[in-house]
Amino acid sequence: MARLGAALAALVLLAAAGCSEADLLTAPTSSARLDGTWHLASLQTSAVSHTEPASERRFTLTFADDRLLVKADCNTCAASTTLDGDVLTVSLLACTKAICTTTPLDTVFTTSLETSHTVRLDASRLQLASTRGELRFER
Repeated sequence: MARLGAALAALVLLAAAGCSEADLLTAPTSSARLDGTWHLASLQTSAVSHTEPASERRFTLTFADDRLLVKADCNTCAASTTLDGDVLTVSLLACTKAICTTTPLDTVFTTSLETSHTVRLDASRLQLASTRGELRFER
C-alpha cells in the first residue's frame, strides 16, 4: 500500500512539472473578472521584449465595464472594449502625446493593445495574446 501511495505521489509531481504557467490561466467567465487595475509584467512583440519591474508600474490597464483606461508611462489613454468569450477587442486608443522617457516603448505598448486578444487569466494574472504580441499583467 505504501508503494502505491508513493507511486501516486510521484505521478502527481510529474504531472504538475509538465504544466506550464500558461496552463494555469483560463478564459474569463465574465467581464467582471477583468475589472480593476492590472500592472504590466512583460511585453513581447516582434520588435520588443520587455520585462517591467514590479516597482515601476509605469504601464497599467484599468477595466471598468466596457471602458479601458491605460497608463503608458507619462501618457494616459482611453478606449472601449468588448469581451466575447475569451476574445477581448480594444478599440483605437485616445491618448495624450507627451514624449516619455520610455519612448518608443510607450508607443509599442499602446499599439499592441489596439486589436483583438485571446484572454487568459486567474485571480492575479492576465495574459493578452494577439498577432501583435503577448502582454502579461499582474494585479
